[in-house]
Amino acid sequence: MKRLIALFIGIWSLSISSVYSQMIEVDYKSKPLNVILIEWRDKYDLQFSFNDAQLAAYNITIKQRFKTPDEALKTLLKGLPLDYEQSDEVYIIFPIKKEKKPKHYTLVGKIIERGTGEPLPFSHIKANSQQSVTDVKGMFSFNFVDDSVYQITASHLGCFILDTTLVAGNDHILVLNPSAVGIKEVVVTNNIVEKATQIGEEPGLTSLNHHIAYYLPGNGDNSVFNLLRLQPGILAAGEQPNDLIIWGSPEGTSRVTFDGYTIWGLKNFNDNISAVNPYLAKNIEIKKGGYDATNEDVVGGIVDIAGKNGSTQQPGLNLFINNQTVNGMVELPLNQKSAVMIAFRQTYYNLFGKEDLENIETLNENLENKINAVPDYQFRDFNLKYSLQGDNGDLFYISLLHGTDNYQIEANQEFTRRRLEFKTEEDNTQMGGTVFYGKTWANGASSHMKVSYSGLESTYKSKQDRVFTGSQGRQFSFTAKDVVSQNDVSELSVEWHNKLLAGEKQSIDWGAELVQNNLILTEDTFDYRYIDLSERASRLSMFVQDRLQLGSKVQVTAGLRYNHSFFIDKLYFDPRLSLSVRASGNIRLNASWGQYHQFLVKSSVVDEYGNFRYSWTIADDSEVPVMESTHYVVGGAYTLPNFLFSIDGFYKENSGISRFIRYRQQNYIIHGDSRSYGVDFYGKKDFKGHSIWASYSLSKTEEYFPFYVDDKYRRALQDQRHEVKVAGLFNVGSFHLSLSYVYGSGFPLYTNYRDEIYTEPDYNRMDAALIYRLSSPHFTGEVGLSVLNVTNADNIKFNQFERIPLEQLTTAYLNSEAVPFTPLLYLKLHF
Repeated sequence: MKRLIALFIGIWSLSISSVYSQMIEVDYKSKPLNVILIEWRDKYDLQFSFNDAQLAAYNITIKQRFKTPDEALKTLLKGLPLDYEQSDEVYIIFPIKKEKKPKHYTLVGKIIERGTGEPLPFSHIKANSQQSVTDVKGMFSFNFVDDSVYQITASHLGCFILDTTLVAGNDHILVLNPSAVGIKEVVVTNNIVEKATQIGEEPGLTSLNHHIAYYLPGNGDNSVFNLLRLQPGILAAGEQPNDLIIWGSPEGTSRVTFDGYTIWGLKNFNDNISAVNPYLAKNIEIKKGGYDATNEDVVGGIVDIAGKNGSTQQPGLNLFINNQTVNGMVELPLNQKSAVMIAFRQTYYNLFGKEDLENIETLNENLENKINAVPDYQFRDFNLKYSLQGDNGDLFYISLLHGTDNYQIEANQEFTRRRLEFKTEEDNTQMGGTVFYGKTWANGASSHMKVSYSGLESTYKSKQDRVFTGSQGRQFSFTAKDVVSQNDVSELSVEWHNKLLAGEKQSIDWGAELVQNNLILTEDTFDYRYIDLSERASRLSMFVQDRLQLGSKVQVTAGLRYNHSFFIDKLYFDPRLSLSVRASGNIRLNASWGQYHQFLVKSSVVDEYGNFRYSWTIADDSEVPVMESTHYVVGGAYTLPNFLFSIDGFYKENSGISRFIRYRQQNYIIHGDSRSYGVDFYGKKDFKGHSIWASYSLSKTEEYFPFYVDDKYRRALQDQRHEVKVAGLFNVGSFHLSLSYVYGSGFPLYTNYRDEIYTEPDYNRMDAALIYRLSSPHFTGEVGLSVLNVTNADNIKFNQFERIPLEQLTTAYLNSEAVPFTPLLYLKLHF
């Protein structure tokens, strides 16, 4: 027992001595750390590895006892930029690597046009590997991390591409040289021109350079819509000068805006005058479908036209005259930052004669009693715009429009002892205005506030009298039809839009819009008013959208648009998603999906003769439902410096289409659906100053209404299976030659709203133009000769003819908008 106790005490004593042999006692006052560790090495038989000079910089004051070396080291190094780790029996002491905080740089600037100082909206700019598009102010912004010098490539349709180098900052101004405008000659070497048409940057998006439109056939007053009709996916065969049919969408579901306000569309029975003065147009964007959440609430397509701001460099006077209209615009710089533009157009004689009425001559050859028709048409509009540009990229402008047109036609047919008299008249007044202020912040974020108003006042009158002559020469008459209708629509909107840069490859758009629509719809028959509608509806729209760049090739955009209709007291949510992939340097693939609602709808009105008219109405979700649509878009583009090929496929479903049927003094409101699908092919080649392009559209548009006899979908009024378009611009010195050709397989002309029987005449139209550019030290200009419908093809326009009942089942079609063989001579001057 005594031996066991002695053994235990011995083992315990050895353990205690071992513990106390590692006990570390420190008592230092301002002693260098390297010296302390050397003392520990010698006193406690420890091994250290450290930078002697580095640790000598730290003086330690401490008095404490530690049980282990690890505990002592942790306390000794606490608060110092040092750490340690043990490798076998060696304590390695090393400095803590400070994580370098990334340094953020911002690049903000503006792209303008040389010679005018005009900001260039929707220009494409690339900074190193990042890509962006300028806003309506011509401003761009980027965020970078640890990179303050950038290789820049800037391009705008119709301008020479600019390659340069920039450093981080907020005051950059890039000046692009236009390739074809009325300024003094500019010599540019070692550079190329950005193509005049851009397709494939985003799903369903086409950007156009309006400069080339002046050289296309036409009289110049319709150059904006003449350029639009030659693009794939926009119905050209219908020759709709303002209310565009895009990808088979029903009439009234596509929206045209100018400077932010809606162009409802003057009637413009003459196809050669559009509601947008070409002198004012600067940039055009076509969004055929699948567009993002920042866009307004329609279910069809959108055409955004950005107007010029006016030259701040020097005053200018533009005059245009042809054998139909006179057009003038004045630009007055107020200082180096602001300018005023005034433009006016006017027809100076009646544009129509009997020979302009399609089908009358042919019909008279087949009738015993001929129809005598006398048309009359007048048009004028006025634009005023004031703009102010700040040095920091801010933009303020006020843009105003007032336009009127009046069309009427009188026709009569003589029979033995009786005469049929017809008179139709339509008056339209278009008003619009926008107050805009946009600001770009120092961090690259941007905001704008826009207040817009637009309105259309439309009056329609139609009267049919029958005059009888008695045996003694006495006459008496009665009125078979007497209709007077008024349809006034207006829209007031306030929009607030913000864009934030959330990093190098992410941007977030968010904002809100408050919209109020006013509507007046009245209709009298024989002085009895059976429609008397006056409504006001408001809605609040809010949107948020995230645009994210994944790597250098993939871009994803996800957004949500929310609408609250106070008129219906109901919420609507529209999610939207798009994907763009740059498969290679020349190939870009796109896809998008989205849901859309439309609250101000254009309903078709059909009378007992089969005449279609359209009236604006406010959806109440009862008699007139809110239109709904889902878009699917997929496509791609192959782009080279002088060549472009693109393909776009689409599928659209629409519901909530309203049709008013007037039959034997009875009114019926029918709701229907439609669907459209198809594919667009487009190819364009530029060479030696010339440009040619061609497109082919294959599509199908069907609609369904419960009154259809077979209870199935059938061809919609705007359905056309095939459409081919070819255009060419050729430049030889001061001469410009242009040709365009459109072939359409035709849309159905039904005998009445229920019958399935229809005719389907083809559409053929070839136009040509020869232009000579004038130049002198005091002015520039052009002399041009255009010939529309060179072959004098007999074409039918979409829903723009008047059906007049004759004897029994015979009906005459007066196509008042037809464009026959029409030579146009014009003179254009710029001082």
